[in-house]
Amino acid sequence: MKIYNSLTRKKEEFVPLESGKVGLYVCGPTVYDEPHIGHARSAYIFDCIRRYLEYKNYKVKFVRNVTDVDDKIIEKAKKVAGHQSPVTSLAEAVKEISKKYLDSYHKDMATLGILPPTKEPKATEYIKKMIKFIELLIERGAAYTAEGDVYFDIKKAKDYGKLSNQNLGKMEVGARIAPGEKKRDPLDFALWKAVKEGEPSWPSPWGPGRPGWHIECSVMSSDILGGEFDIHGGGIDLIFPHHENEIAQSEGAGNKFARYWIHNGLLTIDGEKMAKSLGNFISIKDFIAKEKDADYLKLLFLNTHYRHPVDYTKEKIDEMKAQKERFLILFDKLDRILKGHKSQGTSHRLTAGVKAIKDRFEEAMDDDFNTPLGLAALFDLVTYANKIIQTKEELTKDEAGELHAIKELILELTGLFGLKLSEAAETGGLSEKEITELVEERNKARAAKNFKRSDEIRNALSDKGVILEDAKDGTVWRKKI
Repeated sequence: MKIYNSLTRKKEEFVPLESGKVGLYVCGPTVYDEPHIGHARSAYIFDCIRRYLEYKNYKVKFVRNVTDVDDKIIEKAKKVAGHQSPVTSLAEAVKEISKKYLDSYHKDMATLGILPPTKEPKATEYIKKMIKFIELLIERGAAYTAEGDVYFDIKKAKDYGKLSNQNLGKMEVGARIAPGEKKRDPLDFALWKAVKEGEPSWPSPWGPGRPGWHIECSVMSSDILGGEFDIHGGGIDLIFPHHENEIAQSEGAGNKFARYWIHNGLLTIDGEKMAKSLGNFISIKDFIAKEKDADYLKLLFLNTHYRHPVDYTKEKIDEMKAQKERFLILFDKLDRILKGHKSQGTSHRLTAGVKAIKDRFEEAMDDDFNTPLGLAALFDLVTYANKIIQTKEELTKDEAGELHAIKELILELTGLFGLKLSEAAETGGLSEKEITELVEERNKARAAKNFKRSDEIRNALSDKGVILEDAKDGTVWRKKI
């Protein structure tokens, strides 16, 4: 297996620290607003990576943090605290905001079918350990205090800029110290912020305050996964300054930190950055309410390599509906023609042709989790099965076994992508018997050249989510997606 390492900017063979085990840390949500489909992409990509690593028999410890105290949360809380009666304290409002949007995040992840992490540490649960970590940085000369604040001394960072591929000297050009900041160098960053009136705060050796953003990930990852671990992930927008600063402070504390860095590309809407001010903000809830099926969003993401940007358009979502329909049409055909041919479960042996396609799927995923090629292999299985169906008047036991095996393999491999192909669509409350009776009535109407009645039945069934297909050997029906 090879992974593109953002730190070295090349594909490298993946060799975990401990045989058979993988430590994976991914930057999670800052809970101040409804999760949007850009958040969904990052969460989904690392869900697929985790599932595939487990498929390869690795035991994965997957850590995804929650930032539940932060400038953005405090700004949102100020609006809440200022509009409630009686007036809620700012600290209470911060707790309310973070809880509300973390609950939303959890519900949306469940709706998307994304597995929960092994560990989900919150920033507010790690304050004491952050303070100890900051004390260590001060002792090692990598950080300094300044009137209640604590800053990381960027000049003490070895090879600062190596992840973002930036030169320290060039970064300093034009950098400025903002009013109120007490740092020595414009590039120094806050590890601890002195308390401001009304804001949530915790006691520390430097006075009451709260941690900076970057410190939490270094502390949580090292506490749960160790000072050196396998994979650190997140969106490409986090490379600088967040991940760059994580490396600086972690190495400043004497840790080796992450060995492989994986970053996903960002999402745009019709070629533009998503923003509420542009009116193109799509929350996960909005998408599900409109489209009813998370698989369309997942297929959109699968069709683009995780490192590349992906553009969301209505036309592309329509294409994804057609892609899912290809799987469902095949499953409908298989359900009909395999009646009477008992499945042997996963005991079906894969024929050479099917195994070759499975091997292509694994080769694609082993090559830096190439989901577009992996998905293409799955559609090759659909084509392979359709050729068997179309060229056989009657199935032999071996052919039926091969088709059973193909369906089981498609379900297994699409399961690694979290696709829900085995969940039946709704048919408007009609039973299979009622649908069959209506199809028979329509066949009689067609035979009698009563095309008006024939069309009425077709349209009525379509309204109930049932599609009719007239084939040479009769009319068959399937559920509309």
